[in-house]
Amino acid sequence: MSLWLEPAVFPVLLDSCVLYPYELRDLLLEAAHEHLYRVHWSAQILEDTVRNLLADARTTPERASRFCTAMERAFPEALVEPPTGLADQLGCDPGDRHVLAAAIAAKAEVIVTLNVRHFPAEVMAPLGIEAVTPDQFLCNLLDLDPTAIHGCLQTIAARQRNPARTARALLQILNRQAPIFASRCMEFLIDAD
Repeated sequence: MSLWLEPAVFPVLLDSCVLYPYELRDLLLEAAHEHLYRVHWSAQILEDTVRNLLADARTTPERASRFCTAMERAFPEALVEPPTGLADQLGCDPGDRHVLAAAIAAKAEVIVTLNVRHFPAEVMAPLGIEAVTPDQFLCNLLDLDPTAIHGCLQTIAARQRNPARTARALLQILNRQAPIFASRCMEFLIDAD
């Protein structure tokens, strides 16, 4: 992925698999809140996220409803709806066609997903869309604006109450989905531990 010059207008679609892990979702959304990129998702992506959270008993139906409402309020421009039938015409993994269709509808240049292999380059390149891991994406954001990313980490850590966490502890958790990013941040993170 190339670094972009106007991050606030750089459209990115988040797949449900990166909205499911709490800490990863929190960082991705905090970066969008700081205008490092323009976030998008579809109703089906949110439904998939909620379904997985409920299936793993990580939330209740009431909390899931509040989760969706909070995301819609925080990012009212994020929701995109692909044209009917578009997903059926796409040549990626059948279970992820709706994700690619949403990316097309959002005019996204990037899909952030843990399932990069479901989006073959030969399908994506002609569309001008790249599928990247959260690790790759967060590393690019770190290269773009390290101060803003560290601010995001500090903001998230300051919100943590039960249990309280430092930015360093947050990075240790993020190491599961974004090990290179976490390692790079740990190298020069000044923390109040």
